[in-house]
Amino acid sequence: ILYISKFVQPQSNEQSSDNDLVPFVTAKSETEANDVITETEVAKKFKENNGATGELNPTHRYKTVHLIDKDSSTNTSIIPKGWCLDMDDTPQHVGLDREPPSSIRHYNHEGYEKCLGGKTVVFVGDSRVRYQFMHLASFLVSKRFMRCQDVHSLKGKSGLLPDPECYLIDHKHHKQMSKESWNSWYKKSTAMLESSGENNTKQQDSLCDCYRPHPFKPSQTYENRFIKRSTPHGEVNLIYLQNFENIIKINSEYPPFLSYFPTSSSSKRCDAGECGQGNRTNAFEGNLNATLENILPLLNATHAFVNLGWNHLYNLKAQSEFSCVISEFVQNHPGIEVNLISHISTSFGQDKSKPPPNGFAKALKCASDGVIDRYGIANNVPTNWYWDNQHVLSILNKEFNHQLIETICPLEN
Repeated sequence: ILYISKFVQPQSNEQSSDNDLVPFVTAKSETEANDVITETEVAKKFKENNGATGELNPTHRYKTVHLIDKDSSTNTSIIPKGWCLDMDDTPQHVGLDREPPSSIRHYNHEGYEKCLGGKTVVFVGDSRVRYQFMHLASFLVSKRFMRCQDVHSLKGKSGLLPDPECYLIDHKHHKQMSKESWNSWYKKSTAMLESSGENNTKQQDSLCDCYRPHPFKPSQTYENRFIKRSTPHGEVNLIYLQNFENIIKINSEYPPFLSYFPTSSSSKRCDAGECGQGNRTNAFEGNLNATLENILPLLNATHAFVNLGWNHLYNLKAQSEFSCVISEFVQNHPGIEVNLISHISTSFGQDKSKPPPNGFAKALKCASDGVIDRYGIANNVPTNWYWDNQHVLSILNKEFNHQLIETICPLEN
């Protein structure tokens, strides 16, 4: 008999709504209110400060205003169409359907914590969803967006080394994949996503119900991750459930079937990289539909970002059909927001795919405003923004997570 204990989500001491995030900075005077930086001044300041970092893009409490160098949008040898550089030489996605703006706003680290505080966000999907999850969890713990070889390939910076956090989304270039390396990566990455706060208390905790055999067998590969982070805005819970072939399996010794911190000495929870067959009992095994119905409520999920699995098995048509399953689920579970997360378009390698011509949301049978459209953002970017023919590096993962956070907590127009 399996005794189910819910993955409890403590209430924040600070009762606040997402609307607290929406208002932008209030001007203190009429002069400040009219202090608008013109496009010409942006370009001038960019040229004067080329190469400088840190203070060029003004940061407010919850948001950073990225001043845009509009001239960079016309130089496709540096940056692809639909993108611009900000004054930190960081690529910002501005889209193809408008003139590049003078500035663009995104939440900063405190804004991310404010948005996610008191929420449980569940990711369900393949390895490309996993790396987006890892990028988000890394940003929370390191308080900075990682800069990998894709960033350093811009403007002749190829000699710079990637940040250590890049190991979380690109372990292929750190060591040759072998029998030990995947399970070693599970262990090391789990440790890297932990951090301590004041008085040596854990600020961010990390669990990984993980194991991969050699040679690789999808049916015997497990990766379910659980992140718990304390913030001034309430506890953040991030969860990733592996889904390659529309089948999710969850260990009885991990949430939601055992509490995050088991109190019983009889717990036989396996360590990261050691949760293979013979060292686990699956308390749940089901497809994505069953996971929505049976697991999300047990996890006390507030938001979920999901896809059916590998792109070559579940193409755009399959995603379109599943959008109706999500629509029905949301109607029956008004406390859980579920968003379909698209695959990633690539124009090279074996997994070639192109974005829907009118956008991902419009291609779905049951349209929703809450989809995460990674097709459009990744379309026509350089191959060196990927670390293989399917998986993206830091630039795109950052943009994907901006889109995700701004879906949960919309920015004011």
